[in-house]
Amino acid sequence: TPLGQAASAPSLSRGSTQPGRPVLAQTAARSRADEQAALQQDQVQQDKIWREAVEAEQRGRKIWYQNWSFLKDYDQMGNKKEHKPLPDYISVFSNKVPNSTNQNIGSRMNTELGKMLVNMDYFFSSGARKRKLEDDLQPS
Repeated sequence: TPLGQAASAPSLSRGSTQPGRPVLAQTAARSRADEQAALQQDQVQQDKIWREAVEAEQRGRKIWYQNWSFLKDYDQMGNKKEHKPLPDYISVFSNKVPNSTNQNIGSRMNTELGKMLVNMDYFFSSGARKRKLEDDLQPS
């Protein structure tokens, strides 16, 4: 092209092939996709970006601690929270919830509520169970 004349580039004023979407948005999306594809191939650059993201998160955590950590000591009304001391030992077994092998409802199935829960579970999960195909759907 001669000096002073612009190279033939798509005009931003003209409509695109998709109605309602300008050419500029299409080229930006295409360039973003190209950049993502290049990053997937360049794993060193990917690692660098990951490290920068981790460092930014750590900086944000420090800044939050400096600026906003005082909020964790107060409730919503502005009263200072009282921290309860943690017990020295907590049992992993519960007195309220039975610990069964599959961590399900467990051994309290002989009560009326337990029987009702088993019955409801049976009917609610019936659609997910395997069934024998009808005769006309059986392979011959």
